[in-house]
Amino acid sequence: MNNKLRLIRKERGMSISELSRRTNISRQSITKIELHDSEPSGITMLEIARSLDKDPRDIFFTNVVIQDLQNEKQII
Repeated sequence: MNNKLRLIRKERGMSISELSRRTNISRQSITKIELHDSEPSGITMLEIARSLDKDPRDIFFTNVVIQDLQNEKQII
């Protein structure tokens, strides 16, 4: 699953450790989600989104993510 978790977390100035503490999700799990090595459960997506003050759709759903990533590449 593609996601923008790393981008949004960094925009918020939050480390993986801080997000881990806020969500009670291990740093390893967050890292795997950011690297697209693991698909988060619905509850995990909601907890992460809540901690980042975002709608889960803005972080985790591919059609939005792919479009945003393509736009970023054009800017860079």
